[in-house]
Amino acid sequence: MTFATSQELQVGILKSKIMELQSALFFTESLSIVKLPTHVISDVELDSEGQIWFVIPKPAMHIEAYDKEMAAKLDFFKKGKDFFVKLRGTAFLQTDLAEANGNAELSAGMKARMSDEEVIAVKIKIQDFELVDNSPKPAQNWLRASRSQLSSWFF
Repeated sequence: MTFATSQELQVGILKSKIMELQSALFFTESLSIVKLPTHVISDVELDSEGQIWFVIPKPAMHIEAYDKEMAAKLDFFKKGKDFFVKLRGTAFLQTDLAEANGNAELSAGMKARMSDEEVIAVKIKIQDFELVDNSPKPAQNWLRASRSQLSSWFF
């Protein structure tokens, strides 16, 4: 019997939450003069190392003008869900698709999307993430709330 490590459990939980949400805003935090614009992304995949893979439209400017590695944020969300995921990491622009094609964990559909000339593949190595509970808090009984308010005024 094998036991999963804490990191494996975290990656598993993160993967299930991201797959449930599927949509994110991708922000780069590059200090470079030429920056990638913010993108709405979907159809993401995670590998066993906890790296997130997706594609964005190829920028109008020549790709060599951009840093190949930069700090980035992903904010995953979905209307109607009572949680969202915020993560930070390092984004790697995949100009050579050999790494992606050699990754057996990526689906054939993802590899096909990455081979499209109109997009560029991005890999995010996660450094930090936060799972935020956004569920509505139960309403407090109005009598109890008014009593506690009165007691806070007088005592």
